[in-house]
Amino acid sequence: MRDTMRRLFATGTLLLGLGLVGACGGGGGGEQPAASATTPAARAGSGFPVTITHKLGTTTIESAPQRIVALGEIDQDTLLALGVQPVGMAELTGIQPDGLTPWTAPKLSGAKPELLKAGEAGFSLEKIAALKPDLILAGGDYYIDKEYAGLSQLAPTTAYETGPAEDSWQTVARQVAKAVGKADEGEKLVADVEAKIASVKTSHPELSGKKYALTSVFPSGNIGVMKSDADISVKLFDQFGMVLPEEIKALPGEGFAAELSMEKVKVLDVDVLLSHYNDDAATQKKIEANALFSGLDVVERGSYVPLDLKAFWPLRTPTPLAIPYVVDQLVPQVAKAAKAASSS
Repeated sequence: MRDTMRRLFATGTLLLGLGLVGACGGGGGGEQPAASATTPAARAGSGFPVTITHKLGTTTIESAPQRIVALGEIDQDTLLALGVQPVGMAELTGIQPDGLTPWTAPKLSGAKPELLKAGEAGFSLEKIAALKPDLILAGGDYYIDKEYAGLSQLAPTTAYETGPAEDSWQTVARQVAKAVGKADEGEKLVADVEAKIASVKTSHPELSGKKYALTSVFPSGNIGVMKSDADISVKLFDQFGMVLPEEIKALPGEGFAAELSMEKVKVLDVDVLLSHYNDDAATQKKIEANALFSGLDVVERGSYVPLDLKAFWPLRTPTPLAIPYVVDQLVPQVAKAAKAASSS
């Protein structure tokens, strides 16, 4: 599905063409639809007009937006973290039946936003137009370069500042906060999330210096492993005090990930191994039953952490809401695995 692919590309996972799991605004030229008085307005701040400069041009937002559509995960999660309710946002399939995530759903209040699906041709302009947006946030949309011309005719539209999947979550969050007139609140939000990340080193000192591997397993049985210092998940684990081994960094191939056959799985015998199976129980069972995998020291001593999509996805798509979820829900599991490594 295209929405799955766009989200995967946005995480950098597929830069090697690996199938590991299975949206700007130049001037916003075009007449702006009026906001509906019957729809709960987004409580955006003052200080308008606001101008956003991005890779695809310049977007000017003349007044506080009342009907916002968010097409990127960082965009929508930043909005919600700032207390602003969008009228529409991207549906995330496969995580929860309602198309939301465990970190996003609790922040929604009032009427549920329209959940938008992206097909091969992008998001439906007709469905977005029907929402009468006065702002479209797409800094985190990998495909916005293909959709921008149409979207910017509907409302002022933002885009990535550097390139698809190249902006940090902090960059997108600050862009969103500025666009809705909440720049100061955005800076505080970024600082609070960064402090949450920094707290891991204090609350879980057992992670310090532990070597780790983060993988995603294909139905074929081959294993994709994150190998680049520039990878977003690797950066997050580095901030927790963990270390990506040199042996993994040196794996052949360009990009963020390498593909291993089962015969080469020994390189994954690290302090802590985290593996995702795309919620494919059969593949997980097959891998875990393989003697080459089950015989790894990291598996035998209990330092192996299988990840479901709820755990893997926020690692691959860090947002101001997903990161605290990782710290609260996943880090304790990783810390337990690290303790097992220390005691062996």
